[in-house]
Amino acid sequence: MEGRAVIKRGKYKTGHQRYYCKHCGKFFMETIGTAVYRKHLPGTEIKLIYRLFLEKNGIRSIERITGHHRDTVSNLLKGTIKNEKTEEYLVKQIGLTADECEKLWALLEIKRNSSRKSPQKRIDE
Repeated sequence: MEGRAVIKRGKYKTGHQRYYCKHCGKFFMETIGTAVYRKHLPGTEIKLIYRLFLEKNGIRSIERITGHHRDTVSNLLKGTIKNEKTEEYLVKQIGLTADECEKLWALLEIKRNSSRKSPQKRIDE
């Protein structure tokens, strides 16, 4: 009976499947729990952003190529955390390979570590 409590109920304009829970009466997306949840980008754009990032393009470069604001690109990348559901979504829905996902996690970790380092204060005497 639990399997019948959640049913498909159309698609969002981004192309993501829309689901409806009969118990709580709420709609939700297949991307819940992933990095792309509540991102108003189609899968093709998400794939392009990740591929450009994997090619070591900067945020502003990705902005110029895709036409999306740098905050949109930055928020997508910052929100990408390594978990099973995100990796499954990236492989099955977005079309990244397992190797690309591993490279993505490594690049994101490097970027997070480098942005956390505070600039050293210069003391003038």
